[in-house]
Amino acid sequence: MANRALVTGAYGFVGGVLCARLEAEGWEVVRCGLAPPAADDENIALDIRTAENCNSAVKRAGDITHVFHLAAVAHAGAAHRDPASSFEVNAVGTINLATAVIDHRPDARFLQIGSAAEYGLPQYLPIDEGHPLEPAAPYGISKVAAERYCSFLHRTQDLDVVLLRPFNHTGAGQTDDYVLPAFARQVTRIEAGLDPPVLHVGNLDVARDFLHVDDVVSAYMFAAQHGVAGVEYNVCSGAPVLIRDALDTMIETIGIDAEVRTDPDRVRPADAPEIYGSHQRLSDATGWMPSTSFIDLLADLIVFWRDRARLA
Repeated sequence: MANRALVTGAYGFVGGVLCARLEAEGWEVVRCGLAPPAADDENIALDIRTAENCNSAVKRAGDITHVFHLAAVAHAGAAHRDPASSFEVNAVGTINLATAVIDHRPDARFLQIGSAAEYGLPQYLPIDEGHPLEPAAPYGISKVAAERYCSFLHRTQDLDVVLLRPFNHTGAGQTDDYVLPAFARQVTRIEAGLDPPVLHVGNLDVARDFLHVDDVVSAYMFAAQHGVAGVEYNVCSGAPVLIRDALDTMIETIGIDAEVRTDPDRVRPADAPEIYGSHQRLSDATGWMPSTSFIDLLADLIVFWRDRARLA
């Protein structure tokens, strides 16, 4: 039987990359999201906030073998501004979807996409899956709630769930609400003469763990086929990158001269100086390893935002 995946959040940044990769590797894919380009049996309109919608979507999806659950309020800032809505989507929505899978496709494997934000401020480095879950903001709290409920369903109703905790990831197509695309957009617009030579930044003296979206999608697929049910896996590079170094590399690559100006609105009040994870458990279980260098990741962002600047 061919692998057939239902993908929620299919029209988002990571969802689009995942669907294309699955299809390229011979999977059948049913896309679910709030606004499909044309609703039919392979492109299903789905608002996961109601159980009725989730039941209908799972039944319409046919004989699915896997569910990749990417639908979420994914931006930490949006979750902080409206925590109730974030919890409704990220936690209640996951409960609705996982319950629908148990009721209608109990043999399907459920990939729960959590977040490194579940850990909160690091108590030790690198962060492994045994690190305490002490989320420091509404987004992380909602993701812990969703993950814990999936674990509960695994223990009590045999939900075949794999629990993934991705760290920062980016690539062409991610919005400039995130730090590296924000840098890439600014430097390419300055290069094109569209903006004055001033870069608006937050705290540059922190280090974070970044993956290319292609590596993240690969990790999800490896986990789908080789991960152990009920087990949590970090998805990360395993190496910290100083944000200042990332910006300097972009400036050097573009070849611009610009003032770097700190924007207080971009500075978080309690920022850990360094966060990075260990992917040892995932690598040992599945054979997955990250393959895209950080330099290539930045190059992809610059190419994407240069094209956007040319069209401006």
